[in-house]
Amino acid sequence: MTRLLMLLLGFVVATSAFGSVSVRAQEQISSLVLNKNELSLEVGATAALTATAVYVSGTTENVTVKTEWNSGDPDVASVYAGSVTAKKEGKAVITSTYMGKTVIVNVDVTKRVRSLIKDKQLIELRQGQSEQIKLTAYYDDGTSEDVTAKSDWNIDNGSIATVVNGNVTGQSSGSTSITAKYNNQQVTVPVYVEIVKRVDPEKTQVSLLLNDTESVKLFATYPDGSVEDVSDKADWESDDETVADVIKGKITGYGPGQATIKAAYGTKSTTIKVDVDQAMKIALDQQSLFMKKNATEQLKLVATYPDGSSEDITGRAEWSSTDEDVVYVIKGKLSANESGEATVSAKYGNKTVTTRVDVDVPRRLELSKEDLDLKTGESEQVTLQATYADGTEEDVTGQAEWKSDSAGTADVSGGKITAYKAGRATITAKYGGKSVSLDLSVDVPTKLVPSVKAVNFQAGSSEQVTLKAVYVDGREEDVTSRAEWSTAAADIAEVKRGLITGVGTGATTIKAQFGTRSIAIPVSVGVLKTLTADKTLLILKKHEAYTIKLTATYTDGTSLDVVQDAQWSTSNANAATVEQGVITAEGAGEAKVTGSFGGKSVTVTVQVDTANKLTAAPSMLAFDLGETKVIALTATDGSGVSKNVTAEAEWKSGDEKVVQVVNGVVTPVSRGKTTITAAFGGKTVSIPVEIGVVQSLEVDRKFISTKKGQSVQITLTALLSDGTKKDVTDQGVWRSSSYKIVDVAGGWVTAVDSGTATVLVSFGGKTVSIPVEVDKLKYLKTNEVAVEMKKGETLQMKAVATFFDGTEEDVTVEGLWSSTNIRIADVKDGTIKATGKGKATVTVTYAKKKTTIVVNVVN
Repeated sequence: MTRLLMLLLGFVVATSAFGSVSVRAQEQISSLVLNKNELSLEVGATAALTATAVYVSGTTENVTVKTEWNSGDPDVASVYAGSVTAKKEGKAVITSTYMGKTVIVNVDVTKRVRSLIKDKQLIELRQGQSEQIKLTAYYDDGTSEDVTAKSDWNIDNGSIATVVNGNVTGQSSGSTSITAKYNNQQVTVPVYVEIVKRVDPEKTQVSLLLNDTESVKLFATYPDGSVEDVSDKADWESDDETVADVIKGKITGYGPGQATIKAAYGTKSTTIKVDVDQAMKIALDQQSLFMKKNATEQLKLVATYPDGSSEDITGRAEWSSTDEDVVYVIKGKLSANESGEATVSAKYGNKTVTTRVDVDVPRRLELSKEDLDLKTGESEQVTLQATYADGTEEDVTGQAEWKSDSAGTADVSGGKITAYKAGRATITAKYGGKSVSLDLSVDVPTKLVPSVKAVNFQAGSSEQVTLKAVYVDGREEDVTSRAEWSTAAADIAEVKRGLITGVGTGATTIKAQFGTRSIAIPVSVGVLKTLTADKTLLILKKHEAYTIKLTATYTDGTSLDVVQDAQWSTSNANAATVEQGVITAEGAGEAKVTGSFGGKSVTVTVQVDTANKLTAAPSMLAFDLGETKVIALTATDGSGVSKNVTAEAEWKSGDEKVVQVVNGVVTPVSRGKTTITAAFGGKTVSIPVEIGVVQSLEVDRKFISTKKGQSVQITLTALLSDGTKKDVTDQGVWRSSSYKIVDVAGGWVTAVDSGTATVLVSFGGKTVSIPVEVDKLKYLKTNEVAVEMKKGETLQMKAVATFFDGTEEDVTVEGLWSSTNIRIADVKDGTIKATGKGKATVTVTYAKKKTTIVVNVVN
């Protein structure tokens, strides 16, 4: 019974199997499809192939395991159940066969890229500028290759820059990134085109009238400090084109209202506020204004439109003051700071209106008397009235400063004048920056008037001269008989009660005195031969006086000083005046003073405060920003007398963007060179100025030897033209000749990879370089130079690098290991594995040094 059951079970199984085979046999294959037709692999990499059978019935089946797989060159690429393994560099053909259908796959095996190195860490370009990136592939076998042209290059934003085989060209302002791929490695390089530090408009606020236009420039400041007008390159837009629109910085007002203009260049942008109005006229509520010191006042600006309406536009106008030390203005609010006068302007669109502001300044001063006649011992009170810009008047007698130019004749205090002795004086009152004066006479007629100004006759002749005294009240009196008459030379002319008689040939002076007044009448008796002065050139200082000696020589050989008798005149009273030969210097300049007597004349050239020589100390300036210097100016006149004229000279800077100068005080603005000019008394002198000019650069390290991964700080010192030294490490522009070897920023040098490079740093137009060595080895050694191994055995080697500074370092892992025959001995990170019988050489390379180990593998 058991045997029967077993036979029955076997029959059923056989029948079932036969039925299954019959069903599958009825399925006919149409095609065999692989998921890939080509493979690119690096040595050691694997890839999975899948095979799919497509039957005539339209059904499909994954037959990867059932397919027969073969490699045309197993040493290059092997295959098992669709899994392809790359063995060594080369090409191989993988064949897959199933139910009579065959498909091939081409396999390209390349060396494995251990690293992909770029020679540029970042690229900064201007528009239209190009720069080349070089890519180097380092393989596991220790070789390297320039793969720039073989790599796949891509850029994130092609509108900013383009890249072709590593050649990058800037197209427009902005930043993007370039990616280069080669085999299993890729690198990224940031790109900056026309990247600016900031953008600044020429104006941040513009006021326009309807249909008016105004052009505003846009300036871009780059990281290196250079500035460029980018108005035509920038993107301009308005947030309300019905109010104002803009094209390349030219703003046009189209309708009343406010708009914001945005100017963008690269990644930076700025805005300009625009007010557009259709005002026909603008007016201030006050045309003139009087203010007290420390007081404030609000001005109102009103615009009137075509429809007759008006609007307060005080807050929208541009306000300015001609003297902010006197009056400061902001949005129409005035602040009086000190006594003086200033003009305040309000500008709206193309219209401007002004108002005059006086701070504690009277328009005029008036004395209660213009002149005064007193007797000795008398006193009289004089009052001073100040009239201000607002029409108000004030008695400022007690507040004024009073002064007499002749205190011996008369003195004054609080306007009360007291006469002491006969004579004349000028009384002056000062208040609020203005002054007024009166003429005072004490026991003196205003003037004495002779009937003749000069007498000329022959010896023996006589002439009667009458004398009148003219007083302050205008009355006249004949005082001929009461005056005191005298002659300077009785042997030439005599005088008695105005009757002059010629005695002998020559010239003299008849003097008439009445009270404290006197006059002189020149008298010429006989023939005058020559007239000479003791000076033909006179050099004086302001307010200095000199009495000329004038000599008349007659035909009889006699001579006489006739300075008091001559007639005197001046060509320039602003420079010098003359009275009876006394020349008084009044102000800087030149005058011709002429003395005439007896039909002859002589001229004296008078120079007042003129300079023959002008010198500056120091004659040259060199210093840095943040300091100020003072130049002293000395003028030497024709007589050799020197005077400090620093405060009186006219100063000018050749370039106010470099330095500014006021009364000899020099203030630096920026680094550079220029010339300061000082002018005085018709002479000029120039002083060269250098601000922060770099003579040379110094670094505290002339040479750097370091190791990969370490950082070293370099200090940069600038020697300025004034001899001072300054640490400019943070201000220098640092760069590396090879960023794949060393990187540098702010003076910090970081070793990236072994090799040599140069660090360069620039500042103030000067550049200095520092050679850098990274991982420079003296020699490289292994713990064994020859080993014997058995097949399948592994052995750990050790590589030690000795640097030039004497230090040692285990570089077993960092080194690049290779074998001349991996079928005999393979190596990785110093671990040698014996793979077959024979001899091979294992090489370890580090920092351009290498050493070898001979490996003998036995059974």
